[in-house]
Amino acid sequence: MDLLEAILALLRALLKAVTEKSDDALLDRAYGCFGFLGLVTMSFGIAALLSHFGLMNFDEGSNGFGWTLVGGMLLGPPLLVGMLVASVWGIVLTVKFWRHLALVVLSVVSIVCGGGLLTVIAIEWDVYPGSSTLTPAMDIAGGLYIAANVFIPAWWFIKGRRRNRSEALAQE
Repeated sequence: MDLLEAILALLRALLKAVTEKSDDALLDRAYGCFGFLGLVTMSFGIAALLSHFGLMNFDEGSNGFGWTLVGGMLLGPPLLVGMLVASVWGIVLTVKFWRHLALVVLSVVSIVCGGGLLTVIAIEWDVYPGSSTLTPAMDIAGGLYIAANVFIPAWWFIKGRRRNRSEALAQE
């Protein structure tokens, strides 16, 4: 019985840690949301670069036996839903922690570069199919979006978190 009680106590402690609603945990989740966005979009960017330089071929009929289509169908919808949820939750938490300048920057970059990029792509393809008049601006916005959503959360988890906790302890 002692082993069973110890396991149950460990599970209760783990559940408490997972469902913790402290400010530190919520800040970690906010930066984690934006980090998820950065990592997912970075993988798309790396795939586009590999395809551009001929190191990887994403054409349907090219020795892949349709695996590109299958992978896109299996991974695409869950990733898009996850990105939408992470964007919304990250922005909601930014509103709660509006004094954290890095979160505000991440939200602005996500809204302007992410949403603006999607809007420009939709307008470009609808009005001027096949044209690329805004390609340099779209590339810059996409690169800025990826860089901000990778490097700022990385800074938070490497350095900013400790600094935030030490400042909070100094105020007490």
